[in-house]
Amino acid sequence: MRRLAGLFRSGPAARRGLLFALFGALAYALGYVAVASVTAGHLIIVWGYYYILGVFSLFCVYALRLARSRGDVLRGWIRRPGVAGAAIAAGTLFAVWSDSFKHKILYDEFVIQGTAYEMHVTKQVSTILRAYDLGGTWLSIDTYLDKRPYFFPFLVSLLHDLTGYRIANMFALNVACAAALLALLYWFARELAGRGPAVLAVALMATMPLFGQNATGAAMDLHNLAMLAMVACLGVLYLRAPSDDRLALLVLGMVLLAESRYESVIFLLPTTFIVALGWLRAGRVILPWPAVIAPLLLVPWAWHHRVLEAEPVFWQLKAGQTSPFGLENVIGNLGGDLAFLFNTGPHMANSWVLSFCGALGLCWLLYRGWGWARSRPRPALPAAVVVGLAFGAGIALHFIVLLFYWWAKFDDLMASRFALPMCLAFAVLAATLAKGLAALRLPALRIAWAGLGIWLATAGMSAINQRLYTDENLGMQELEWERAVITARPGPVLMISNKSPIPFILWHIECVLNNIAMLKGADIRYHMGQGTFKEVIVSQAIRPTSADGEMGVDPEDVMPPIFHLERIAEKRFGGRLDRLSRIVSIDPEPDKPARGAQPPLASPLRTISALHSERVPAVAALTSCALRR
Repeated sequence: MRRLAGLFRSGPAARRGLLFALFGALAYALGYVAVASVTAGHLIIVWGYYYILGVFSLFCVYALRLARSRGDVLRGWIRRPGVAGAAIAAGTLFAVWSDSFKHKILYDEFVIQGTAYEMHVTKQVSTILRAYDLGGTWLSIDTYLDKRPYFFPFLVSLLHDLTGYRIANMFALNVACAAALLALLYWFARELAGRGPAVLAVALMATMPLFGQNATGAAMDLHNLAMLAMVACLGVLYLRAPSDDRLALLVLGMVLLAESRYESVIFLLPTTFIVALGWLRAGRVILPWPAVIAPLLLVPWAWHHRVLEAEPVFWQLKAGQTSPFGLENVIGNLGGDLAFLFNTGPHMANSWVLSFCGALGLCWLLYRGWGWARSRPRPALPAAVVVGLAFGAGIALHFIVLLFYWWAKFDDLMASRFALPMCLAFAVLAATLAKGLAALRLPALRIAWAGLGIWLATAGMSAINQRLYTDENLGMQELEWERAVITARPGPVLMISNKSPIPFILWHIECVLNNIAMLKGADIRYHMGQGTFKEVIVSQAIRPTSADGEMGVDPEDVMPPIFHLERIAEKRFGGRLDRLSRIVSIDPEPDKPARGAQPPLASPLRTISALHSERVPAVAALTSCALRR
């Protein structure tokens, strides 16, 4: 610390350091004091797109500058990919083959896709909640700021901008993230352990069912993992030859990583350590202007975090819970995490050979670290080793934080994706172990490859064939079945859903929740009479409703007596049935006269506003524009 403080004694370094400190204080004031959480949410909605566009564009500029400086190396990789290229391509193809392209995490993936849609259409960071076809234009009516960071939806929106709105763009981006992650993993492991162990690390990661399930899904977890690996690799490049451009790229990459998942801001700690160590190695303070303003670039993260804390519903707590984190969650989470990581059967999406190699690699690391700490003088550690230790500590801290979270058991099908950072660390540790044992003249690589083959033959292929995320996701199967039934009928159709309207809206099917439709019988009746919708379809759950096990409509899905339904389709999913019915007629409400005909010009206005129990300020402006047209 004394050496680090001494670097700031020179004039330019002192001025840059003081400016950085002032920006840090200003960032704290803006992020946590001066701006109310409600205002912060509105600022993110309106300006968040341009903020993330600016940071990403600046990152690309510095990345191109670094690429030009290492043009010979990059051209060599492209012209002669060799074993590395074959391993990365084979790993990506295996991951894509291992599962089908479908939404797997309900309703997270649809919410993310809704945010990407709004960023594509309106350039606002918000999730589409209600939309209707107004004169051939699919018009968003109601949106809200989601809790999830928005760098991944931003990238999806860019694909929409370039190719047009397609749901498949999310899957394409995740395939690209899978290939990028394996490439970054190979490079980092090669720097640590050499070519052979790096290929082993790629194979261990690519064959894990959890990796393939995320590579073919629409969630943001694989993108977050690729960003984590990228920042680690940028840390190695910076620490080897500290410079302004490399530090700027590292800092901007860290800002984007913080906007990839909630907890990824944890990796600010190892990144800060690497930056400071680079200053010591260079013998000077390196603070390019992107690094100086970095605290201000994190203000939107602070705003978003405050919005999340101000809305307890975002935490999806169980009844009686008051906090998402607690000491009482540690034991249960730890047991579930170990059960997942070291499971030897085919009923989980883990890889026991990856976990065992990673655990042995951690033991080897501790052994070698103990020897290094006792040696005098201590040998200097290579840049890749330092970065690996720093980010490994970050992943360990990430794991500890998850232990306190109420819903983070890796053996939970929907929460197992939280294990991906740990699995990435295990792959790197496995490569390190293979190199260390090879130095002792032990055939570590052969043993590891044999273990991988045994795992694939005994449990791996069985787990892959089960497609745990896909085939056991009854909720997604219900949605797809309902979509198939609706799209086969002549439209336009209004869907009254007992689930979420977001998937149907993304499929451009007009939809409203059943609890809202129950209050809007007169309005739906009016539109049925006007021909706004050719059919109104209602979805209801049929489940046991008595002590004798008699099946009936879920009480929450029972429509009021004035709604007269005719069943059109029914299908069993697990222990309940999903029933689709069309509304034959709706009786006039006793205390309200029947609504008379209105001029045709008013129909679009009523289509937008009459089916909602809530009003939003944008409705008046949108509808007035539609009427002027």
